[in-house]
Amino acid sequence: MRKAAARDTLAPRDSARADGAQPSTPRSRAAPDTLQTPIARPYAPRPTELGTGIVHWDRDAIFASGALTLGELLDQVPGVTGLTTGFILAPQVAAWYGDPAGVRIFVDGVERDPLNARNGGITDLAAVPLWAMEDVRVERTARELRVHLRSWRVERTAPSTRTDVLTGSENLNLYRGWFGARLSNGGAIQFAAQQHSSASRGGMDGDAMGAMARVGWARGRWSVDGTLLRQGLDRASGARYLATTPVPNALPGFKGSEGTAYLRVAWRDPEAPGPWVQLTAATISAGESRTTAGQGAGSGQSASTTAATDSVDSTAVRSQYVVAAGFTQWGVRLSTTNRLRSINGRSFFSPGARAEYESRLFTLSAFGERGPDSTTRTDVQARVAPFSWLNVGASLSRASPKHAGIGPTVTAARVEAGVRIFDRWLTAGVVTRSAGRLDAPVELDTVLRAVDAPAASATIVGFRGPLWRGVSLDVDAINWDAPGSYRPQQQVRARLWFASSFLRRFPRNTFHLLAAGTYDYRSTTLVPSGTDPYGQRAMAAGALGSLLEIRIGSAVISWQTRNMLAEIYETYPGYVMPRLVNVYGVRWEFWN
Repeated sequence: MRKAAARDTLAPRDSARADGAQPSTPRSRAAPDTLQTPIARPYAPRPTELGTGIVHWDRDAIFASGALTLGELLDQVPGVTGLTTGFILAPQVAAWYGDPAGVRIFVDGVERDPLNARNGGITDLAAVPLWAMEDVRVERTARELRVHLRSWRVERTAPSTRTDVLTGSENLNLYRGWFGARLSNGGAIQFAAQQHSSASRGGMDGDAMGAMARVGWARGRWSVDGTLLRQGLDRASGARYLATTPVPNALPGFKGSEGTAYLRVAWRDPEAPGPWVQLTAATISAGESRTTAGQGAGSGQSASTTAATDSVDSTAVRSQYVVAAGFTQWGVRLSTTNRLRSINGRSFFSPGARAEYESRLFTLSAFGERGPDSTTRTDVQARVAPFSWLNVGASLSRASPKHAGIGPTVTAARVEAGVRIFDRWLTAGVVTRSAGRLDAPVELDTVLRAVDAPAASATIVGFRGPLWRGVSLDVDAINWDAPGSYRPQQQVRARLWFASSFLRRFPRNTFHLLAAGTYDYRSTTLVPSGTDPYGQRAMAAGALGSLLEIRIGSAVISWQTRNMLAEIYETYPGYVMPRLVNVYGVRWEFWN
């Protein structure tokens, strides 16, 4: 486990290296290599919430997490309930404390608005190119989960090349490739791509192709870059109720793509002391080139087609202009982010501001913004460490729509306390949410409608620390006072793991071992059917998994298993998850 900071507080982990990810691999250089000024990175808030859950993954940790999609990565965050209809090509939704619209995605500072008509305003996490990121940071407020993604960058003039090859169950074949180099004049050239395909028992076969490209320049305090991120999906239809009365083509097929392209000019680094400014002009697009009609569920089940009846070759495009600026000094971080969106020929301005303060004993963050729908959102989060063995944290959030048709004002709060006992941290707390409206992830099921959810509260507990001889245990659990839409009443995630580079034996850091076992349990998950908030249900289930990673030099051999006991279970009602999945392969990086 990562050693505590000087103040020995239970700060959220700043990287999943503490979760066993291998440290940066040693570099072998065959040509002169120099460091260049990094291409700009966007502002990202520092973690202030208390808790044992992971809140930050660097590039090594992203791939060492075992997650193949952003949805699978977010499943590791306490409070998230992942909903999907199958393997990695299937649609994926994350509900934050039971709210599918409570997760917002920011890519290099640009908010990734869900434009695809069939998604109903909820982000499909399977279409987010996680593989192209170097940093993922989540902001766990009491009402929203904000996911800040930073794309891959290169700093060295020696060209960097990396190749990943994975294969396994469900006829999975996955290939990734990266190339990047900096020029002596500060220029940057980067290209990357990922292609994968699979075939599952429940359908949703197909393939996906993603691409990233960047051309830029950075020198001194200035940085300019043009970046393209694109993810294409070609997904066949899927079957439902395989364990009872199979319904073929219940989930229609989909062929389309989503992408973000932007031009950014930046002055100074948001993480460095002093002032900084970034100007970004971005285009967000979502297109569909095939629509397949779904079939009714039949046999007494609710009809479900999952896809909106949009026309073939439909494309949605939205412009977003971002002006961000800030100042950092003496533990204080002040920033403002202002977004101008062009939606259906109209302009919508969304101003936002944030103030953060961090000291040895006290951390505070205050945030406020007005959304494009004129909803005002505010958050205040704090963490206090009066003693080396005690931390107390709190989060208060409020969302106030300007128009009653959007829904009522929603408030949420979370209070936690953590106690250290022999380098082992125990945490406990409560979460409360007022009554509010839950938007429907209609991509999963078109019988879904927005429903009004009653007020709810939950108890949260966690444990993190060493057990014996380098073996550590992480446990996070949540128990709601009553079942609710899009969330189980109880949810538990446990991880037993060991990680070491054995530096006494391999002082040049040429070897690293990570071995982990996981157990995920959720009680019955309720999902609406029409206006009935509890009309469908996925029964309680638990799944065992494992992950083994061995790094030798700059090559990482990995093998993971999912659902080791071949349990029949669902995360969304009617769609059986794959049984006994094995995924294995190698990641290999070169510096030429």
